[in-house]
Amino acid sequence: MAPMTGLGRAVSALLLSGTLLCCAPLQADPRADEAPWLPVSQVMAELARNPDFVEALYRRLGRDPKAGGILGPDEIKRLREMILGKDFEGLDRFPGLTVQGMGRSVRLAGAVMDRSGDDGLAPEAATAGEAVEEELGIPAAGTPPAPDAYLRPLGFGLEVGDRVDPALAERYADGLRLAELLNRLSLNPPDGGERHRVALDGQTDGQTLDTPRALMEALVRSGHDVEVRDSRYFANFGDLIYQGRDVLTPFWIDTQLPVPGTDRNLLVPVSHSQHELVVRGPVVNADLSFYFGIDGQAVFRPSVTRDQAWVMGRVAHRYRGEEAMEVIRLAGAILRAYDAVKRRHPELPFGGYFALGVCNDVNAMIELRMRGETTLFPLTLDPQFFTDEGEVGRLAEALPLDSRWRAAADPRRILGSLPVEDLAALPLPSLREDLEKVRAAWESGRLPRSDIGDLALLGAVAAGILAAGLWSARRWSVRRR
Repeated sequence: MAPMTGLGRAVSALLLSGTLLCCAPLQADPRADEAPWLPVSQVMAELARNPDFVEALYRRLGRDPKAGGILGPDEIKRLREMILGKDFEGLDRFPGLTVQGMGRSVRLAGAVMDRSGDDGLAPEAATAGEAVEEELGIPAAGTPPAPDAYLRPLGFGLEVGDRVDPALAERYADGLRLAELLNRLSLNPPDGGERHRVALDGQTDGQTLDTPRALMEALVRSGHDVEVRDSRYFANFGDLIYQGRDVLTPFWIDTQLPVPGTDRNLLVPVSHSQHELVVRGPVVNADLSFYFGIDGQAVFRPSVTRDQAWVMGRVAHRYRGEEAMEVIRLAGAILRAYDAVKRRHPELPFGGYFALGVCNDVNAMIELRMRGETTLFPLTLDPQFFTDEGEVGRLAEALPLDSRWRAAADPRRILGSLPVEDLAALPLPSLREDLEKVRAAWESGRLPRSDIGDLALLGAVAAGILAAGLWSARRWSVRRR
């Protein structure tokens, strides 16, 4: 698929942002002038004053599926009326989707989009039939990325992408090298055979460093500190910046939980979770993350970018010592299992995203193994794809999957996925109020079950969202979700 033009990317990102907002009003913080972020409705209101932008947006709505999203005629008509009629608050009340609605939308999007190869840090196995051994290669050569290396100007005062974190950038070369090694070692077959190996200081000191755990244990023995953090954030699908300020582009999802005292269901921004590997020592200083991304890769990735402030951030669990080594071992097993599943099922669209889970699923497997339960939502993988994958298959089958049922979501997992400990820290007052009502009713046993079925699924709209937003507009960047 050819890359979109700058304007096409801007329009696609704005459609993604606007059409994913919930039916409850998205109210900006009362101190909006002080906040570093802007609601989508405010951005659209300002951009609509520019006749060139309005004309360009009007031309692209529904005319080019790859640039503006695959939208049904009714939704195209509604969006035109909202934008050209300057009903920008309507964008902040556009309906969210249930998990089941998301699944149908992904299937529809996959049916109409050209299939493209995976992007990102695809791991490379050792050459078949021969052993491969290489040096650690750290400190690694490489220049830190420039502050704007992952930002793209779109015109009209818009930028899309991530800002580079200066501290992470200094460790990026070592992080990239360590991620490459861990990804390759993860693909070694567990039952022997020719192996990919890593040598420290020219020799392995009697140890065979042919698994991620073995490599990390060797680093610990050589004086390195290793910590793994189970971290949660709000997913940022838009990565939009307008005139230097971040734009809130959450992906709102209908939990099917009723908000007490209202006729609405609870809608929450989808969370992003990852296990972060932090290594410090005399040789290796690196920051990595492990998750299944919208690039279709479940891999270790070097960390280098700085999150927009509204995605927040919380460490749910910290692992050190033997626990950290077990998390690293299991992450390697998950990487190998996902690689095998994708080789068996190359027909899966979007690299298997949604069918094999979203970012939360692989992290939920790790949390389930380490804590005996998971606190992540939503979880979408289909266990049938993992029946031949042993330990990983058993974990997949044991997950409380939200894609299986139409029932309301588990309040405990919704709250557990939030990127804050204290609801008062959330950036959106309306979201805080709804969550406080739901939590209070749940904790007191008074939370009723919703009798509202699968709300308007908006299949065509969601297909456009996922096709244009999750694939085209984000193909070059895998950060956050």
